[in-house]
Amino acid sequence: MQGDENVRETLRFIARRNLPPIIDQLHLVDSETEIVPDILAVEALGHTPGHMALSVSSEGEYLLCIADAVMHPLHVEQPSWHSISVFPKQVEKTRHKLFRRAMEEKALVLAFHFQFPGLGHIIQMEDLYHW
Repeated sequence: MQGDENVRETLRFIARRNLPPIIDQLHLVDSETEIVPDILAVEALGHTPGHMALSVSSEGEYLLCIADAVMHPLHVEQPSWHSISVFPKQVEKTRHKLFRRAMEEKALVLAFHFQFPGLGHIIQMEDLYHW
């Protein structure tokens, strides 16, 4: 779609303009990577290229920061629904992956775009995820 290409070109422009001055400070990753002990960058493709979530662990407890992978609580129940996504087909796969991880780790989930405080858990009942 033309709109998708416009978004991609805008992202390329922003990266080309903003990243060169800090290139020596960047360490680019494209898969799950430990940033510092107990804090992992987690691949969360779909919203934008290279989009990442964060997993934080401490004393056996977990926080999963899903960043922009989910924009509204309805997207938890309907993972295929999306708003702005550069790669809409990837969004659903990413959400399922993050939701399974959150449930397996019994992680507290931080969702930036949800009503304050944006903290909760994801559970599965029958075939639906719930916030």
